[in-house]
Amino acid sequence: MADDARRPPKVKGRKRDPSRTAAILEAAAKLLLEVGYDRFRIQDVADRAGSGTGAIYRRWSSKEALVAEAIRNLPDSTLPTTDDPIADLRSVVRRECNRHASKPDRVPGLISAMRSDEGIRDAVREGYSLDEYRSALARVLGPDHPHLTLLAELTPAILLLRSSFAPESLSPESTTDAILALVETLAASKG
Repeated sequence: MADDARRPPKVKGRKRDPSRTAAILEAAAKLLLEVGYDRFRIQDVADRAGSGTGAIYRRWSSKEALVAEAIRNLPDSTLPTTDDPIADLRSVVRRECNRHASKPDRVPGLISAMRSDEGIRDAVREGYSLDEYRSALARVLGPDHPHLTLLAELTPAILLLRSSFAPESLSPESTTDAILALVETLAASKG
């Protein structure tokens, strides 16, 4: 965890309670996932954490600093792997489709914040990975498939495009089915 954006503890005065810091980070992470960056408010974090805004600003200098650390503390959402590669791929794609469909404006606001705040940009880049999706694809297409990396990048791009510009067209079930059909077509064609 990068604490460089967190304010240093003061020498004088009451010591900070580490459990309060953890509660604030947990509340911030949950709120960020629920409402996105654009609707993320420090007052809402304080209310959820059962603290005041002063307790937050004593720890973080800005909303952006808190968001960056909350991103670094998001819970792991890796899905378990089974012996059915198609079902595993479907689970990963479906989870992402559900995330985009349920909160279509969550990611665009974060992208905007990444452009204006280096701490948020670094936190997102550190935490974002296509590894789980790429691994699930590799189990279906083979690890040496020539389009493996492109397809791993293409699916999140489709979801971002649909959730940003045509959220009504982002049906998790039909979008998942369409992406799986594309993968199965590629698997059948052998490249």
